[in-house]
Amino acid sequence: MIKTNRLPGFSEIPLILSILIYLAFAIFLFPRYQYQLNPDGISYISIAQKYLAHNYSDAINGYWGPLISWLMVPFLATGLKPLVAANLLLLIIGLTVVLQSHSLIKTLNINLLLGYATISSISIIVIYFAFHTITPDLLFVSLSLAFIIKILDSSYTNDRYAGLFVGLTGSGLYFSKSFGLPFFISSFLAVSLILYFRTRNLHERRRILNNYISGMFIFLIISGFWISLISHKYGQFLIGTAGIYNRAISEPGSPGHPMFFAGLIDPPNNTAISIWEDVSRLNLKNWGVFDSFKSFIYELKIICKNLLNILTFLSDFSLLLIPVLLIASARLLKTGKQFVYDNIFFLLLIITIMFSGYSLIAVDPRYIWLSYIILLITGAKLLSILFEKSLKRKSIRLVITGIFIISALAYPVKSIFHSLDNGKYLIELNNKMTSLNIKGRIASVGDWERSFYLSFHNGWQYYGRSSDQEESYLENELKNKMIDYYFVWESNENRLKFLQKYQEISGGRIEGLRIYKLK
Repeated sequence: MIKTNRLPGFSEIPLILSILIYLAFAIFLFPRYQYQLNPDGISYISIAQKYLAHNYSDAINGYWGPLISWLMVPFLATGLKPLVAANLLLLIIGLTVVLQSHSLIKTLNINLLLGYATISSISIIVIYFAFHTITPDLLFVSLSLAFIIKILDSSYTNDRYAGLFVGLTGSGLYFSKSFGLPFFISSFLAVSLILYFRTRNLHERRRILNNYISGMFIFLIISGFWISLISHKYGQFLIGTAGIYNRAISEPGSPGHPMFFAGLIDPPNNTAISIWEDVSRLNLKNWGVFDSFKSFIYELKIICKNLLNILTFLSDFSLLLIPVLLIASARLLKTGKQFVYDNIFFLLLIITIMFSGYSLIAVDPRYIWLSYIILLITGAKLLSILFEKSLKRKSIRLVITGIFIISALAYPVKSIFHSLDNGKYLIELNNKMTSLNIKGRIASVGDWERSFYLSFHNGWQYYGRSSDQEESYLENELKNKMIDYYFVWESNENRLKFLQKYQEISGGRIEGLRIYKLK
């Protein structure tokens, strides 16, 4: 099994230092990020509120993973405002990522100086992740690191409960987002096969096999419970609908998300803010890779585009990440068959599986946050090896370490301070609207996001943007959906003559917005 001798110098002091850095940034930045909001976050919060209200039938959702909403419930139960509750939860999850990163650095025996610098940098990077957006992707990073640390631990083959822990972690990955199911199954199988065939010790082989069987058994039992719930709700076997939806909107010639072109759409239930809470209800047409030769070629183009996007995201985050990936891969190839005994191989294997999965449908920078952490730690390990073999002068080590860390921190630090007070404008806009006493059903022409955010802050039901149709069609559409208020953004009212028969209630007090009372 992998040896994990720890450097005596890399004690708990850097962990304490990184926690202090993390907490300092969290306390300083929290007031400036307390209004941060995104469409996905609204859905997770709304689902959590349903669990809190014991509205389980509407809370069970095939599109959004349930775990982040489950974890949010205790915070909401204390009476905290939803955005405060969500941000506090993400900061706590981020702290677990810092702790796990420290553990992985110790496992890899990274040089003391690089260890200090790397864990301190990660604490700031994780702050960026936590405040970036309300999403389960940071939770996914935390659970993935827990899985990686466990399989890299030298006690894995002797721990009879290791399979139980890995199975629970895998279930958490699936509950955080549906991608976690294929990601975990592929990663756990690949790692277990490599561990099994690289050892000749029958006892270790038996333990590896037992851990795999018990881990998969626990994973399938727990995950199967959720699969059965969503399959029953939607009337077909499902592990999740996120992949189905993302695939449907990537169809050749697709105009994209239906909310931006399909006209007004009913929210999926009486307490949903908008259709974005459960886009599974849209019943979009799916397409298959092998439907035709054109479809097959189009899928290849999607894969190439997504792989190129992944490389772009890596280089945008830090110019050193792609070189680290290439150098680490070259180093492994140079060792021949011995590469399967190297910890770095397992780290690269995990992120390769992740890249491969996302390349099939869609990828976003936050989807691959795990790779940023892993490649940063891998880069520190490569430099640690270089320092031990070639570079003995302390001054040179300090300069190289400084360049490495500056490269790692430049993008997240810039992004943190660039996004200060994100969402505060919407609160100020919302305050201007409180005297208007708006309630009920809302629709808009233009600006889907701002209309959606305002609906969240006020508990309105948002039916979306009007389609680009004739005025008579638009008026009938508003009447059929029984819309109470119509938000007209920018100068769209100049082309909608039928609005002259309705009362405009904002009185021009809100720049760029006119609000018409339709009832």
